[in-house]
Formats: sequence, C-alpha cells, structure tokens
Amino acid sequence: MKLRQFLMSSGLAAVVAFSCTQVFAADAAASASGAVATGTQAGASKKSIRAANRAFSKTVQKTIARTKGLEDASITAFGNAKTGAVTLAGQVTSEDQDRLAVDTAKQVHGVTSVSSKLTLRQQGGG
Repeated sequence: MKLRQFLMSSGLAAVVAFSCTQVFAADAAASASGAVATGTQAGASKKSIRAANRAFSKTVQKTIARTKGLEDASITAFGNAKTGAVTLAGQVTSEDQDRLAVDTAKQVHGVTSVSSKLTLRQQGGG
C-alpha cells in the first residue's frame, strides 16, 4: 500500500502508464498495417484474406477477358493470393481457347500455377 501511495503522490504512475500506452499503441499500429498491406500474413483477418483473393482473381479474370481469341468464352477465375494458385472454370468453344486461357493466366504477375476446369461448349443448340 505504501508503494502505491508513493507512486501516486510523486506522479510516477502517470508517467509509467503514459509511456507504456504509447509503446503498445505503436506496436499494435505497426502490426496492423503490416497485416493489411500484405493481406496474407498469419495474423491477417479472414476478411482481408478474402479481399486479397477477390482482387487477385479479378486481375486474372480481367486479363483473360481482354485477350484476343477469348472474347466469346465464359471463364471465371478463382485465385489464392497467398499461394498464387488459380483455377479457371467455365465454358470455351475449343481446346485452343482452353490452352490460350491457361497460358494467359500464367502470365499474370503473382500466378504460380493454373488448373483448368474449363469445359467444351457444344456448337449449335438444341
């Protein structure tokens, strides 16, 4: 009890508490900004990981959509931003379009592997 009274009367408790708060706040801010910047660190939230995966997938899908020869293809890209793995799903009219889509996806920055789940669309209708 005497130690507490001494700290309170001398004002040391306020100085110690204030300095510790700044250190912890700076450490928390640094770790939070690191997790948000990469989006895939171990401490990253599920929400930030999903956002990174969506952005990565969108980049791959836009690249494929802008590729000459794939305009009439219906292709969706599912990507994992942490591993760089991409899965392509949808329909194409030929095996050439399948190969072109896979080759195009492999050229996107950050892609390490591409898995094709594309199916051939039947010509005509009926």
